[in-house]
Amino acid sequence: MNHKNNNILDVIGIGIGPFNLGFAALSHELPLKTLFFEQAPSFNWHPGLLIERSTLQVPFLADLVSSVDPTNPFSFTNYLKKKKMLFRFCIKETFYVTRKEYNDYCRWVADQLPELRFSHVVTGIEYHPEGHYEVSVHDLINRSTKTYRSKRLVVGTGTTALMPQCAEECSRERVFHSSQYLYRKSYLKPGSSISIIGSGQSAAEMFQDLLQEMDDKQFQLNWITAAERFFPMENSKLTFEHTSPDYLSYFHGLPEQKRAQIISRQEILYKGINQELIDEIYNELYHKDLYKKEPLPIKILPNVMLQSLTGNKYTGFELGLQHMQLEKDFKIQSDYVILATGYRHQEPAFLKFVNDRINRDESGGFKVAANFSVDKNEGEIYVLNAELSSHGILTSDLGMGPYRNARILNHILGPEKEAFELEDRIAFQDFGIPLNI
Repeated sequence: MNHKNNNILDVIGIGIGPFNLGFAALSHELPLKTLFFEQAPSFNWHPGLLIERSTLQVPFLADLVSSVDPTNPFSFTNYLKKKKMLFRFCIKETFYVTRKEYNDYCRWVADQLPELRFSHVVTGIEYHPEGHYEVSVHDLINRSTKTYRSKRLVVGTGTTALMPQCAEECSRERVFHSSQYLYRKSYLKPGSSISIIGSGQSAAEMFQDLLQEMDDKQFQLNWITAAERFFPMENSKLTFEHTSPDYLSYFHGLPEQKRAQIISRQEILYKGINQELIDEIYNELYHKDLYKKEPLPIKILPNVMLQSLTGNKYTGFELGLQHMQLEKDFKIQSDYVILATGYRHQEPAFLKFVNDRINRDESGGFKVAANFSVDKNEGEIYVLNAELSSHGILTSDLGMGPYRNARILNHILGPEKEAFELEDRIAFQDFGIPLNI
């Protein structure tokens, strides 16, 4: 049975990851009526990659709220205070928190926000001529469907695992995406060979994790990437200014083709490995090799692309590889293959019902306005972490999440009622041509 709620909300948020959770936290005390829906039973951020002691690549101040509202009760520092951990955290003297700690912080915030609805799936959306959206939501626990009405939508449904085409038909028991790592790790049989494909932070964390256990479990490890090297994430201070509001505005104002060219050259800014982790891996390799009479059962292969994958869970898998610089093909055998091949944005199916209201670019993707809206009126449907082509690498950056949310909330509230004082210029650099010359 479909029940209708006749109250018109100001905002319905769809998806509850860190970005929409931050939106809910920032809007909690504002004069806005909001509800947020998520199909998962609770908040759990990349649970398959909550490897012991793995850390975020952004400092703790890049929490859900602090960069735009440092006195907000949902800040990470308040979380530490409430958990009686603030002094210990200060003594630890680190800017970077573990993924587990960040996940627990987000769950702590989620537990305090009654406007969040977990185990709820958005199944359809219709635009009503009176100027609001009717959103059909299925309750997975009660098995009932209800329709809610809202003036605006904030879509933060996240990304999906990106699998190479050659792996799509392989057994998921032995060939799996890095997002499933902790769920599958216990099935890795002692004495087996394991190949990790990819050169980003997740690949490095898994390699280090298995490296520490290889002596006990007699693993043979291969770490393979098409990249020329296992590069660290660029984190110099002037480079960090590329995560500023200044650069965001500059980048959005560039032609679409120019933006695409820039993004293709910026991988080092967001796809690299923490320098500390690279050093830890090297030191571990050094100590393991120090008194070995035989070479370590490890192959670390840059410049090597995975081209084919054949086999099954009984015989193992043959990886067809190509050395990119030598332009030569070769093969290796592996019992397990872990694909740290990233994620991609997948437009949620429910938006097809309001497709006529959405702006599209030449490729058919979202044409995202400066205020992060995608509707033709530029103020009804907003997207979070779906604007790489328009706003650049800041799209997935946890540290810029609060700024984006505050920009959207200020736009919703209007210029006379803006809730957040946002800095438009913080960089020492001029990314365009200076005005004062």
